[in-house]
Amino acid sequence: MLKIYKTDVAKKTNKIAQIEMDCWINLIAPSKEELIEVSQLCDIPIEFLEDPLDLEESARIEYDEVTKNTLIITDFPTIDDNNDQFDSYITIPIGLILGTDYIVTVCNRESDFLEQLIKKNVNTSMKSRFVLEILMSISAQFIGKLKQVNKQRLKIENNLRDSLTNKQLYNLMEIEKSLVYFLTSLKANGDVLTKLFRINSIKLYENDKELLEDVIIENNQGIETTELYTRILNSITGSYSSLISNELNNTMKTLTLFTVFLTLPTLVFSFFGMNVTLPIADKDPVSWIITLVIALIFVIWIGLALWRRRIF
Repeated sequence: MLKIYKTDVAKKTNKIAQIEMDCWINLIAPSKEELIEVSQLCDIPIEFLEDPLDLEESARIEYDEVTKNTLIITDFPTIDDNNDQFDSYITIPIGLILGTDYIVTVCNRESDFLEQLIKKNVNTSMKSRFVLEILMSISAQFIGKLKQVNKQRLKIENNLRDSLTNKQLYNLMEIEKSLVYFLTSLKANGDVLTKLFRINSIKLYENDKELLEDVIIENNQGIETTELYTRILNSITGSYSSLISNELNNTMKTLTLFTVFLTLPTLVFSFFGMNVTLPIADKDPVSWIITLVIALIFVIWIGLALWRRRIF
C-alpha cells in the first residue's frame, strides 16, 4: 500500500495523489511494483526499501553516498497476531529514509502512531524534525505498551492468589516474552539514537538536538522500566515455583503418611491370617479385638514417633 502526504502552506498535512517535492511517502506492506516505482522516482536504492520489510532486520543507520539517502531502521512494538488467546507483543522494524527531497517510511504492517502524526499536522518539509517526531512516537509507543503489559501482569498476579492454573502460567510466559522483545529492541534503538548525534548526513538544528535528547531520555526510561518489570516478573515466577514445589511436597508427605498408617494394620492382619499356629486361639470370640488392639498400638506408636520428629 502506498500513501503520500504533504504539508500545505496552511501547515496542514493532507493526502495527495502523486509524489511531489517535500512529501512523505508511507509504504505499508508494499508490492514489488510499488518498491520499484518509489525507488526510481525518488532515486532511492532498492535495498533501502526492501531491508525494513524483513522482520528479522536489526536496527541500524546506513548512508548511501551516491544518492545522498540515509536509512534509519528502528523497532516498534505491535500485537503478536500468532497469539489469539492473550495480548502479547513483538517488535518489528520500520525504515525511515531521509533524502534530499523526500521522506519515506517502510513497514510490513500498518502502524497507528504514524496516523497520529498526520493528525498532529507535522511539517513534511522539515525532514530531520519529522524523523525525530517519528522516533519520539516510537519511544512513546514502548512506554504505552509497557503500561498495558504491567496491567496484565497485575491482573494475573491477583488471580494467582486465588488459584494457580496452567493458563495463568502460560500468560506470564507471554508477558516475559514481550518484555524480552521490548528490552532487546529498546537497547538497539538506543544505539541508533546515540549515533544520530555523530552522523553528518542528517543536519540537526538546535531545536532538533533538544528533541533528540528528549527521545533518548524517553528510550532510556523505556529500558529502565522494562528491566524493572522483568525483575518483578522473575521474582513472581520464582516465588510461585517455590510455592508449587512446597505444595507438591506437602501432598507427597500426606500420601506417604496415609500409606504408612494403612500399611501397619495390614501387616498385623496378614500375620494373624497365616495358616500356622498362633498364640491366640482362632475360636476365641475376642481374638479379633486383640488383633485390632495390636494394630492400633502400632499405629499410635508410629504416629507418636513421627510427631516427635515434627513430620506432621
